[in-house]
Amino acid sequence: MRSSIFYLMGVGLLASASPTIPSTPQQILGSPNADKQQTCPLPPKVHSDDDNLYPSIGYLKDEAIFHRQVSRLSKAVQIPTTITDSMTDPYDDAYAPFLDFHKLLAELFPLVHSKAKVEIVNRLSLIFTLEPSSETTEKRKPLLFTAHQDVVPVDDASDWTHPPFSGYFDGEFLWGRGSSDCKNGLIGLLSVVEDLLGQGWTPSRPVVLAFGFDEEAQGYLGAGSIAPVLEKRYGKDGVEFILDEGGGGLSTLRKPSSSGAAEDEEDSVIYALPDVAEKGAITITLSLAVPGGHSSIPPKHTGIGILSEIIYKLENTDLDIFIPSLGQTHPSRQLLECQVRHSPDYVEDWLAAALDSDNIKATAEAIANSRGENVRFTLQSSQAADIIHGGVKSNALPEKISAVINYRVALHQTPELIRERTERILEPIVEKFNLTWSKFSDANAVAEEPVVGSGGHLTLSRLNGELAVAPISPTDINSSPVWRRFAGVARSVFESVPSLDGKTVVVSGDITTGNTDTRFYWNLSRNIYRWSPAREGRALNIHTVDERIAIDAHLEAMALYYDLIRAFDKWDNPTQA
Repeated sequence: MRSSIFYLMGVGLLASASPTIPSTPQQILGSPNADKQQTCPLPPKVHSDDDNLYPSIGYLKDEAIFHRQVSRLSKAVQIPTTITDSMTDPYDDAYAPFLDFHKLLAELFPLVHSKAKVEIVNRLSLIFTLEPSSETTEKRKPLLFTAHQDVVPVDDASDWTHPPFSGYFDGEFLWGRGSSDCKNGLIGLLSVVEDLLGQGWTPSRPVVLAFGFDEEAQGYLGAGSIAPVLEKRYGKDGVEFILDEGGGGLSTLRKPSSSGAAEDEEDSVIYALPDVAEKGAITITLSLAVPGGHSSIPPKHTGIGILSEIIYKLENTDLDIFIPSLGQTHPSRQLLECQVRHSPDYVEDWLAAALDSDNIKATAEAIANSRGENVRFTLQSSQAADIIHGGVKSNALPEKISAVINYRVALHQTPELIRERTERILEPIVEKFNLTWSKFSDANAVAEEPVVGSGGHLTLSRLNGELAVAPISPTDINSSPVWRRFAGVARSVFESVPSLDGKTVVVSGDITTGNTDTRFYWNLSRNIYRWSPAREGRALNIHTVDERIAIDAHLEAMALYYDLIRAFDKWDNPTQA
C-alpha cells in the first residue's frame, strides 16, 4: 500500500503556475535567505567495486536475467494471495493460496532456502535470516528488508485488459494484481540474495528478509507477529536500517513548454524519494440503535437522518483541525528545500521566501494551494466517511445504523485530538435527539438496544485501535551516517542506470499518507525507509484495474537492493564504534 508526497513532483507545479494563496507570498512569508549553499548537500556516492562480486549494472544489461525475472514475477502474480478485512484466522481455508506461494518461493530460490534460517511465524509469515560466518569477529547490526505477500482483491476481472492473475508480459510491462504492490519487491529481494549466495558470498552482518501476509488488512497477523520475534532477538534499536515498500519512487520536475506540455530538459534533476515518516491513523465507528416501527408512522428524524446529521456536522464543523502545517522537521520541508537548491528554475518564484518564513501555517497553505490536494494531505489531517449501513425494508424504520469515518493524522497532531473533536461535535446532537451514548472511554458501556425513555443509543468506537504518527527517520547526512550511506548508494545506482542518462539524483526524505508494515517495526530501528524505487510511469495502477510494472523498473530496484547489501555488509557505523 503506497501513498505519498510523490505529487510534490508533478508537472505544472512551477513558477508560472499562478497559485491561489492567502495574500502576496512575500508579504506573508518574508524574504528569502540568499545563502543556500549548505541546503540539501548531496551525499558522496558509495561504490562496492572491491568485493569481487558481479557489478549491479548487470541486472540492467543481462538479457538472461531480464527473462528470468519476467518468469519469476509472472509465476508469483499467478498465485492469488488475496486478503480481505474478514480474513482474521491464518488457518482459514481462504489462506490456502499463501501455502502455494510458499512452495513457489522454495522452488524459485533454493539457495536462500538451504543457506538461510527459514522461520514461519503465525503459520504464514516468513523470516529468512542469513548469518555471518563463525569467523566474523565484528558484531554489526542486521539489515532488515521487508515486503508483503498479500494483495488487494479484484472487483471485476472483466474490467482488466489482461486477466488480473495471469502474470501477462507484453514485452515491457508485467500485468497483474500484486505486480507493483508488492510482489515485485519480494521477488526482487529474494532474487538478489539468491544471486549473492550463488557467488559464494557470506554476509559479515545478519541480513534479514521478513514477509508478512496481511499488510493490506492492517498487518496485525503478519508483521504484527514478526516484530516481537525480531525485537526479542535483536533488541530495541537493534537493526541498522529497515527498507520496506512505499515512497515516491524517482521523479523529475519539468518546465512547461509554450504549448503547456512538459519538457524534460537536459538540466532536469531526478528526485529519489524514500518515505521517512508516516501519518497517524484512527478509524471511528458510529453505531446508532433507535426504536423501529412502521414507515407509515415515522418520527421526525429516522435513525438514518440522525446519523446523516452527525456526518454532516463532522464534515462542516470545527475544521481548524484540518489546517495544514509545515514544521521545521517535516520531511516535505527538506524536499522543497532540495528543489529550491537543485531545481531553482522549476519551482514557484516565491517558494524560497516561503520556506524561510516562521509562519509555518501560511507556508503550508500557500504550498497546498499551489500544488494541489495530494500535497495538501501530506501537510494536514484528513477525514473521510467511507461506509454507511442502515435499514432492511422500505416500509420498516431502520433500527441499527452505522457509519465508519477514517482519519489520517498529520505529523503535528494526534489521534487523541481527533477523538476529542468527535465527542465535542456530537455532544449537542446527542442532547438534541435525546440519545444516550457510549464514548470512546466507555469501553464497557456499549448498549445493544435503546435505553427505555431515550430516543436511542449512540456508540463511538475505534476500528482496529489507533496509530500514532510514526517517528521521523533522520536524514541529515552530517549527523546520520546510515542515511548518508543509504543515500550515497541510491545516488550511485541511479546515476548509473541507462534510463536516467547520467542525470543528477537528489535523495530526499518523503512522507506517506498511508501506512505500511513498518508500523510494527518502530522499536527495531531509528532508520526506517519505505521505498519502491520505480521511475515515473513504470509502476502503474496500484490497488486498481490494470496494475502493472515495467520490468526495467523491477531490475533497477534489484540493483539498489544488491548494492545496499554489499555497501553495508562490512561497513562499521562510526556512531557505534
